[in-house]
Amino acid sequence: GYAGTFEVALIPESFRTDVLHEELDENAQVLVENVNNQASPFALLFEFNGDQRATRHVLYNCSAARPNIESSTNEEEIEVQTETLALKAAPLANGYVKARTGDSTTDEVYNGWYGAVYMPAAASTSTDETGGGTA
Repeated sequence: GYAGTFEVALIPESFRTDVLHEELDENAQVLVENVNNQASPFALLFEFNGDQRATRHVLYNCSAARPNIESSTNEEEIEVQTETLALKAAPLANGYVKARTGDSTTDEVYNGWYGAVYMPAAASTSTDETGGGTA
C-alpha cells in the first residue's frame, strides 16, 4: 500500500459528506462531524503539474483521516490556506493498489480517466470496493 498526505486549497463539501460522512444539519446547513461515523474507502485520481507526459494515476481503496484545523494570519499579503488529509491506499481483494497511464494508453481511456475509476480488464472484483468518490 501507500501512505502520505494530500493537500488541497479546500476540501469539497461533497467529499466531506459522501466520504468523510460529515452530516449536514438541515436547519442551518452546517456540517457536523460525528466521531461514530467511519469514512468510506475511495479512489484518488490525479496527475502532477509539470509532468511532460501528463501521466494520470489512480490509487485504489484509499482511506483518509479527518483533516486538521489550521489557520494563520499574514498582514502583508493574502496567503491561501490549504487543508491536508492523511491518506492510506490499501490493496483491493485482487491485490491491485494503483494504476497509471502509459506510453500506449488509448485516447479513450486517457481522455475518460476522470469520468470513472479505471479497473483493469483482469479485475474480477466489483468497483464497489473502490468507493465512488474522487478527490
